[in-house]
Amino acid sequence: ITRLMGMEIEIEGDFPDKSGNTGFLLVSNHVSWTDIPVIGSLAQINFLSKAEVKSWPLIGRLADTTGTLFIQRGAGNTGSVARQIADYLEQGRSVLFFPEGTTTDGSSVKRFHRKLFRTCEHVPTQVLPLAIHYEVDGFDHNPVAFIDDDEFTQHIWKLLSFSRVKVKVAVLPLRTIDRATLEQDVDTIHQDILGRIEQFQARRSIPLNTSARSPDASSHAGQPDEAASF
Repeated sequence: ITRLMGMEIEIEGDFPDKSGNTGFLLVSNHVSWTDIPVIGSLAQINFLSKAEVKSWPLIGRLADTTGTLFIQRGAGNTGSVARQIADYLEQGRSVLFFPEGTTTDGSSVKRFHRKLFRTCEHVPTQVLPLAIHYEVDGFDHNPVAFIDDDEFTQHIWKLLSFSRVKVKVAVLPLRTIDRATLEQDVDTIHQDILGRIEQFQARRSIPLNTSARSPDASSHAGQPDEAASF
């Protein structure tokens, strides 16, 4: 998908090796539906998705069979989902979610919802923060953002009209979260991501280098238990 969209992906930092058999909880700012194939092309992870995706033709079936965790917004089941995420981490799977709970234009980072970080109440949790940033030549704003009333099909055609989309993904230092200091820990992670987004914004005029892709990306066949989802 990223290649079809003409995306050049550059990674800043390295994905750490797992310590023991426990997976990481990955969190990122959220700009567009393209965040999922971009991040999914870089590492072996599972995603958290809104429940509606499960009923989508083809995509919903694919997401379900590749280990997606679904959450019903406003249903008050975030506690049980945190427990399910903890189960995945104990199995050695890494799970990514977008704690803003919505997409933005990519210029800043909204407040993080904290309930899904409660995995630390069930299993020792290391959080790997990611910051994602898009640029398209000729635009002084981010045309990749999928926000407000954007329509999916029109958005895809818009992306296909660009000859190149430059994407930077910063892999930030691991953070350990603890139930006793959860509020402060989440604030620190938010500031980590926000700080890198502000750096990206300040460096918009600097061209990206060549694309980069991890050799154990989620799209590889033969590893269905770790495949990325939608």
